[in-house]
Amino acid sequence: MKFFQKRAVAVVVLILAIVAGAAIGQAKKPDTGAEASTAIVGSYTYVYDYAGVLTDETMEHIDAMNASLFAQTGAQILVDVVNSTGGADIMEYAADLGNTYGVGSAERNNGVVMLLALDNVSQSGLMGDYCVVVGTGLEAYADDFVSLQSYYLESDFAAGDYDAGVRAAFDAFIDWFADHYGVTIREGYIPAVRETYSSGSGYYTETRGYVAPAVGSLVSGVVVLLVVLFALWVILDGIRYRRYRRRYLRPGMGRPTVLYYPIFWGRPRRPRAPRPPRPPRRPPTGGGSFGGSRGGMFGGGSFGGAGGRRGSFGGGSFRGGGGRRGGFSGGSFRGGGGRRGGSFRGGRR
Repeated sequence: MKFFQKRAVAVVVLILAIVAGAAIGQAKKPDTGAEASTAIVGSYTYVYDYAGVLTDETMEHIDAMNASLFAQTGAQILVDVVNSTGGADIMEYAADLGNTYGVGSAERNNGVVMLLALDNVSQSGLMGDYCVVVGTGLEAYADDFVSLQSYYLESDFAAGDYDAGVRAAFDAFIDWFADHYGVTIREGYIPAVRETYSSGSGYYTETRGYVAPAVGSLVSGVVVLLVVLFALWVILDGIRYRRYRRRYLRPGMGRPTVLYYPIFWGRPRRPRAPRPPRPPRRPPTGGGSFGGSRGGMFGGGSFGGAGGRRGSFGGGSFRGGGGRRGGFSGGSFRGGGGRRGGSFRGGRR
């Protein structure tokens, strides 16, 4: 046992442990020969044009950008153009579409539905209405989408150029998602991602090959490892100190023959300094007058005397003044309107 207590032996054992750990890690390293890639499984339609006002180029652009968006973030933007909502409130109509198609990932509920109803009459009395609703995961940002839709869609919608307005508003939504999640979104770009997202109707992402972990996960792993090692160090040092006490610090053994070098345990504690003595109390002094919180005072006293060696003491009176004291005592959707208000947050005409 004394052989393993030597410092040189401990250093050699530590080096061998590090080398063995590195060798085991290399043996279990995942195969990085094949390039990692992400594919989208299933089919999904992101734009429905029942009014026939959108060009094929715009619809293809919406589908391609949505594929890149969903693969990286799980978000989806559904565009629906109808002649009329059939008397249904446009906000409720759009929310039903989001729930029916499962827009957005089930993990984040980050779907967006942009609805145009060309024959609806808006609350302001204008012909045509539109709105945008968002999933529950984006409720805090509903006003952002309402503002973007009103800014990029209103002028083209009023002019009857629905294709240009839809594309401008859709691209504004894409830019918002790119900034919000810190990703690059473009047609035909589906990078390898670590997360897996699933939407309604069996639509989901699938990544194959080795994907390097993010820097944040590596840092958190190192921090956890250091905390665990530190806790083990403290525990082992406590065991070491208890053994030393049992062997060398038992009563009657005198001065220990082996020096102990503490790390966490066994450090000498300095005795507390004695408390200073209390100052002597001052003897009471006679005479004087005191003001209370509302002007209290001592009443005057009288002293009567008589000739002789003895004296008599006349009584006095005391009046005190009182004082007063005081006391203290893939999910559900919400959206917003645009040119007219409603009970939902969002943008509608």
